[in-house]
Amino acid sequence: MMIGKNVIDSKPISISEAKEILMKQVEAKTDENDELDGHQFTYEQNLTIDYVTKFAVLSADDARELRDKLEEHVTPAQAVKVVDMMPEDLDDLRVIFAKERGIVETDTLEAVLELVDQYR
Repeated sequence: MMIGKNVIDSKPISISEAKEILMKQVEAKTDENDELDGHQFTYEQNLTIDYVTKFAVLSADDARELRDKLEEHVTPAQAVKVVDMMPEDLDDLRVIFAKERGIVETDTLEAVLELVDQYR
């Protein structure tokens, strides 16, 4: 329960897009000597910054572009999972959709994989 704050909107974003947002916050807190300007990040924020730095595969622009193209074939949440995982074959892609309701057609999976291959 959050007191005093309401969620206005919620939208799934990729790790690359999260990295872009976090790096803007880091830059905003950095002074001209490249030192944090008296502001310390919390432990959780530091862990998150470390995580997105290690696991962001694409640039934020490429991730957004790929996500938009994937949303023509799958849901926005599924598109984000695909962008974050960058599956290499149909088996990897099927694992991503294994817990989803319904069956994703093989033609759709092949189209998704073809789009992902364009961004490697």
